[in-house]
Amino acid sequence: MRSLIHRTKGAAAIMIACSVLGITSAKADDSKKAEMPVAASQCLSCHGTNGNPALKDVPILLGQQPLYLENAIRAYQEGRRTGGQALVMHEIVKDLSDADVKAIATWFGGTQ
Repeated sequence: MRSLIHRTKGAAAIMIACSVLGITSAKADDSKKAEMPVAASQCLSCHGTNGNPALKDVPILLGQQPLYLENAIRAYQEGRRTGGQALVMHEIVKDLSDADVKAIATWFGGTQ
């Protein structure tokens, strides 16, 4: 019983801290759509405005794991990913910052 009370107090403290810091749960914030990162605008012409392209030979980005997307972008930046549209992708992503890569991966990874 004591353990349960301790955990309840801990959970309450976390909820208060989050409230003070303005942190909300994803469920409470579902009505808001994440704002598209500026750097992602260059992706839209091929990958579609929602990450689900109209062209069959263009990869779907919507819903991919953000870590997968980060790794793919970095592989294009470093020239480790070849074939298909790799040369085009290299040119598009070569100057993205680490923050841009993370923001794009997170946004297309399903947080839209």
